[in-house]
Amino acid sequence: MRVFVDTNIWAYRLDRREVHKSPFIKAWLRQLAQDHEVVISTQVLIELRAVMTRKLQPSLSSADCRQALEALAQFDVVPTDAALVLDAHELAAAHQVSWFDALILEAAIRSRCAVLYSEDFNGGQQFGGLAIVNPLESS
Repeated sequence: MRVFVDTNIWAYRLDRREVHKSPFIKAWLRQLAQDHEVVISTQVLIELRAVMTRKLQPSLSSADCRQALEALAQFDVVPTDAALVLDAHELAAAHQVSWFDALILEAAIRSRCAVLYSEDFNGGQQFGGLAIVNPLESS
């Protein structure tokens, strides 16, 4: 099964200040990657780099940031192109979601994911065949 993992989940994985969430997400992501095909988008890479350099430094060095981005780049990465942006615009208007959330949703839908793991939506929401799950709700 193809699953999309939003930026906030990856950020918790790297945030050493999150003494409860980080270890849980680390183990959870390891299992998820063994059981499913993980998908991200260029937006996830861009947002994660911003989080790492603005919020997680100095605990993460530039080399740490590079290593994290390289690790994520090994997953299936959905490129953000003009068509995705235009379709996300329609999705944002139709479902009253924020612009950046609509870009994530559209990338997950385009890549034929069954589940979008995120903390930014209400768990249990559905967008077409895409289910939204917050992995931290059960932790």
